[in-house]
Amino acid sequence: MKTTEFIAWASSAWPEDLAEEWDNPGLISGSLDAEHSKALVTVDITAEVIDEAINQGCSLIVAHHPLLLGGIDSLRQDHYKGAILATAIKHEIVLFAAHTNADVVSGGVSDALAKSLGIDNPRALDGNTEGHGRVGRVSPRTLGQLIEDVRNIIFPTAKPIAYIGDLDMSIETVALVAGSGMSFGDVADADVFITSDIKHHPALDFKQQQLISGPKALIDISHYGAESIWLTTLAEQLQNLGLDTSISKVNTDPWDGVIQ
Repeated sequence: MKTTEFIAWASSAWPEDLAEEWDNPGLISGSLDAEHSKALVTVDITAEVIDEAINQGCSLIVAHHPLLLGGIDSLRQDHYKGAILATAIKHEIVLFAAHTNADVVSGGVSDALAKSLGIDNPRALDGNTEGHGRVGRVSPRTLGQLIEDVRNIIFPTAKPIAYIGDLDMSIETVALVAGSGMSFGDVADADVFITSDIKHHPALDFKQQQLISGPKALIDISHYGAESIWLTTLAEQLQNLGLDTSISKVNTDPWDGVIQ
């Protein structure tokens, strides 16, 4: 499969017009005429992931996070992004990313997390089939049991699971956004909202609001852990295109440890 053929398929699977304005999905680097038989899928493109692709003979890396998000001022190879691009180009590895346009589609990043938690008929937070986040019913369980379910499905990282709520409270509806989704917390109408990268003030606001609105729970999980679940679906999609596809074994969660 040529890069141009892959891009045509990707444009149908993850339309770029679904991406947020600030986002930068799509082809990052590489030849449009390159031929591919082996691909590697990953949440992030790092030096270790590039080495993995080289060792496995993969000429295409499909990532969730765009390497050049936020722009780049130079391709200096003493800066890590320049070094990564130089190595990828030297070894004729094409880099591609599907980010917020893959978050919102059916079978996308939030959808994969929702289905792994057993959410029945998950819908986007706005009620549509496609859109940010997912919400739906689950078989009744306590918050403590749900947290254990989350711990069992996400890839283990140094980042701990944090929560707000009574561990014995009953959970029947779950809303979530894989990745950094606290900006959707106000529209997440469910017993519990699951997302990542929650800062102090939004968490405190959420907790204090429960004193007025009634009990709801909040769960903060690893950004990498939440989004890496999608890689299985992504790999299956690329396999169906005829690409011999591997899921990266590199844990790109940036934290090395936690002291408590």
